[in-house]
Amino acid sequence: MTPRRRVAAVVVGLLLVGAGCVAPTSQSAPPPGLDDDAVTDANALVRAHTTALESQSFTIHATTTSRPTDADYRVVTNRTWRVDPTGTIRGSVVSTSNAVGDAPARYARRPDERASWREGTTTYRRVDADGNATYRRVDLFNSSVKLSAAIQRQTLYRLNTRTAATVTPVLRDGARRYRIDAELNDTAVTTNASMTLLVDTNGIVRTMRTTRTVRYRSGTRVVTRTVRIEDVGNTTVERPDWYPAAVEATRMETDG
Repeated sequence: MTPRRRVAAVVVGLLLVGAGCVAPTSQSAPPPGLDDDAVTDANALVRAHTTALESQSFTIHATTTSRPTDADYRVVTNRTWRVDPTGTIRGSVVSTSNAVGDAPARYARRPDERASWREGTTTYRRVDADGNATYRRVDLFNSSVKLSAAIQRQTLYRLNTRTAATVTPVLRDGARRYRIDAELNDTAVTTNASMTLLVDTNGIVRTMRTTRTVRYRSGTRVVTRTVRIEDVGNTTVERPDWYPAAVEATRMETDG
């Protein structure tokens, strides 16, 4: 290669990095279900994401915003999972909701905090409403700490309903990622649905954002959900400080 061509190649590479785009290379093949510009098999992507998170701990932060189309307020729910599926599954989920803007009284009251702790097949649930905590022991079927829910499989499977999708290789914090922008089909109750995913080279969907318009009996709302998956393999999952109180409060349920 001549010096002039070598300089030109370096300049082009720097421009691509500066723009956040990555030129395809043989050293960083796309994850299962994707190539450099298209979704080839959504189910393969979901399987890769699931397999990767079934064998290591992780933390997930999810924020859901529901905004009526005919009123000036929104309800925001924040939910955090911490899960360690290795050995005996241990995990927690904490959820809070609050209203922003001129919300009806049922939303404007002090937000409740709901938390669940699961160890093996047993889950304890804590609800803190107006400063008063109550506890329940929950069977596995009704547990809110389930691996499938935590890793967002139901959301990811919606990629199968895409009507159009693009894939773009990008750089995030020096790491190669694949951004998926998809439009989803309408259903009997949802319209204008879209999804954006950011996938690492192992197939883990590191972030996801979905938006849709939903028709409820109470009216139409725009629902937006953002999910971040962090600390994969490095999440510490410990019993919450309210665990002894939950065991004591539900002892009669257990003994019975």
